[in-house]
This record gives sequence, C-alpha cells and structure tokens, in this order.
Amino acid sequence: MKKIYTLSLVFVAAFSLLAQNTIKLKINHKLGSNTFSVNQTATNNLGNMFNLNRMQYYMSGFVITHDGAQTTTLSGVYALADAAVPAAIDLGSYPGITNVEAIKFCIGVNTPENSADPSLWPPNHPLSPKSPSMHWGWASGYFFIAIGGNSSASLNQQLELHALSNVNYFSQTIVTTASLVANEKVININADYEMALKNINISSGIVFHGSTGANATMITNFRDFVFSANNIGAGINEKVDVKTAFTIYPNPSENGVFTISSALFGHSYSYQITDITGKIIQYKKLSDVSGKQIEIQNKGMYFVTLFDNNRPISTQKLIME
Repeated sequence: MKKIYTLSLVFVAAFSLLAQNTIKLKINHKLGSNTFSVNQTATNNLGNMFNLNRMQYYMSGFVITHDGAQTTTLSGVYALADAAVPAAIDLGSYPGITNVEAIKFCIGVNTPENSADPSLWPPNHPLSPKSPSMHWGWASGYFFIAIGGNSSASLNQQLELHALSNVNYFSQTIVTTASLVANEKVININADYEMALKNINISSGIVFHGSTGANATMITNFRDFVFSANNIGAGINEKVDVKTAFTIYPNPSENGVFTISSALFGHSYSYQITDITGKIIQYKKLSDVSGKQIEIQNKGMYFVTLFDNNRPISTQKLIME
C-alpha cells in the first residue's frame, strides 16, 4: 500500500511508530549565498542574469545511512519541493535510526509511477495533478524539475525549463547528520538554485520542455552541484573560507590518486571519504594527509567530508575515473 501525504510539503507518513523516531528533511532554499526569494536577481557561472518565479521539483528514492553505515530505504515516499515554500519534509518514523550519517535521494519520479495516471492518486498526494502542472503526459511522465522566470541583461526574456524522462533519474548522497529538534531528528541540507543553471546559456532567454540539452544539464546540475550539507553552527571560525582552505585535486582523478590541500592546521580537523552507498572508505586527521597523495582503488563517485570537532562542515564530491 502506498503512503498518503498532505499537500503542504510537510508530508505526514502513514506510520504509527514512536514520535521521537520521526525523521524530517529540511531544505534551505538559496540563490548563491542568499536565501531564495521569488523574482530575486541572480547570475549563473556564465554571467547570465536571471530571476525565478517558479522552482519546483520532485524528490523520491530516499535512503538513509545511519548507525555505522546501515541503510534504510524509505519505500513509497515522495515529495514535491517548492523553493517558495519553506518547510520540512516528513520522511516517516523509524525506530532503528539513531545516528544519521547520510541521506540519498533522487530528483524526479521513479518507474513505473512516472508513467502512471496521476489522476489515480488521492488529491492530497504529491503525485496527484497540480496547478501549475507538474506532469507532461503518460508517455513522458512528470516534470522532474520545473522552473520559470526571466533572463537576459534586462531580465525581459522568458526563462522556462521543464526537465523530465526516466533516463535522467539520478541518485545522489549527501553526507550529513541530524539534529534533535522537539523530539524529531531533522536533517538539514542546502539547495543552491543558482547552480541549477550552471553552464546553461540563458543570455537570450530559453523555453524548452524535454529530456535533452539544457534540461539534461539542469538535472545533472541538481545531482552534482545544487545540494550540500548545511554547516550552520558547526563551530568553524567564521573568518576561514572553507571552500578555498580545503581543496581536492585533481578532480576528477584519472589514476585513482588525488591530493587534499588545506590551510586548516592547528585545529581539530579530520576528513572522511564515503562511497555513494554511505560506506566509509577512510577517516583520518586532516593534518596527516594535507599535501600528500591519497589513493582509492575503485572508480566511481565519492564524498570527502571535512569535520571540525567531529561535526561535518563541508562536503565535496570526488570523481575517480
């Protein structure tokens, strides 16, 4: 039986377990370093100006890594995220989850649900028909991501991208923890929608519905660049720019060898490498490896997380080719 949710983006899972085991996912909607707001002006990495009056996307395929790399799959859990509506997604109650170590999810809707009739879902379910529409038809399925707004130097050209298709259903893992808030475990992640338009030329506007071109790039950007762990309150000195003080190169690496370069000495910093399943590959003091070569035997995507006093403060993706 599929779980039923309310429409408010705080989706109440149909569990009857203990309240203190409820897991919530809070998404901090951002545009660059600013909190997201409708029609806020931003610029992508190509220097193209834009603003957004719509930013919606589906999330599914949730898996939580916890308590020593154990995994719990949250079957049948769907969320329709709206950047204009700050909220926490209720993922359900799980008595076996004590310490969260990572969260895995996909942008979009999995098969066969992606090709099913949306009218068969109850009206308050995330997959039921929406206005504005989040569905392109049975053959193509749901819009995985739907954005709208304006772009160009004068912000007077239409910007509309609707990304879809089963071939673009990718998973990603965010290495993070959960905080206890009012007897609930809350996972905080950031979503920077400026990165959604990375490497997409929108200087003259763009209107495109489909699975290729700019839409395929946008979905890939969501997988690789949009989401990160929320590091607020991690205790790092605010004068330290973690992005420049903690770097990984070469990335991607073609020979299985990479180097961590860091200026964060004299502190209790450590790092952890995990694979896409959340399995811990390596955990060491940062001072022991900075400037030295590190080798990973297997190809694939990894996550390198920097810790300060055992609290995660930055995570970077590492590709081993």
